[in-house]
Amino acid sequence: MSEAETRKFFQGSELPRLFVLVVIMIAGMVLLWQWVGYKSEPEIPDPVAAGPPPPIVPDKAPAFESVRDKAPLALRDTAAFDLLLKRVREAGPATLAAEGRRDVLFTHLWDRPERYRGVPIHILGTAMRVLTYESKFTPKGRLYEAWIGTHESQHHPYICIFEDLPPGFRIGPNVSERVVFNGYFLKLMSYQAGDVPRAAPVLIGRLGWTAPAPARGPTGVTWMILGVGVMFTISLFRWIYYLRRSLKASPARAMLRDRPVEDIAPEDLAAWLESAPLDESGHGPDQPGH
Repeated sequence: MSEAETRKFFQGSELPRLFVLVVIMIAGMVLLWQWVGYKSEPEIPDPVAAGPPPPIVPDKAPAFESVRDKAPLALRDTAAFDLLLKRVREAGPATLAAEGRRDVLFTHLWDRPERYRGVPIHILGTAMRVLTYESKFTPKGRLYEAWIGTHESQHHPYICIFEDLPPGFRIGPNVSERVVFNGYFLKLMSYQAGDVPRAAPVLIGRLGWTAPAPARGPTGVTWMILGVGVMFTISLFRWIYYLRRSLKASPARAMLRDRPVEDIAPEDLAAWLESAPLDESGHGPDQPGH
């Protein structure tokens, strides 16, 4: 490649094309990240009834008289525990979801738990921990316990107990799944977070979860990013190759340009003789004396 072609290469299309490909690739990566983030957390419907909410009426059943807040689950809580499990079975998922109050927050339960005893509550959040254990309170012989955090609870969990695990839902100490829970409030249960004593609202109800859609292979956005990445890599290597070639060719061209030659043009020789200094006898170089 000649010097003129090399200059045209750098001044024409290759370097601007490289920058354009970088911009397209970054934009495609941002779009892909947004698309993956949107698909990983599907929206769960959260209908809100119009108009002012009905007044809150705590359950006055005798089973709740022995319940104590900010204490572990104990024998005195079993009557209310069993009552709420039976109430969940009788209500059914649709009725429980319709009755669940959306105006009750974590701070309400913390400040005045006795006011919300047995009240159906709806929460939407992220299940962080899901456990299971055998229990005599359910005909199926097993209960599940999900620790769910919401935006308004500020990393303080709700402890949600339920009988039916959604198909495909994972169990373990480190779970991150978007869920909805409709259940009746039982009490504030104390627990230890390291060396710090804390308390969490206990709800007994039903867990709702939508399984993520199965992967369907690379999408159009993915193929676009791959194509731009390949074009960017090819252009980058071509640009580096011709840059190194031009830098290596420069000293060689300089040597050829400054190299002495045997043939001198007559006009160049005459100009040099006229400008050459005279010797002591007044003659120029290679001129015979008088």
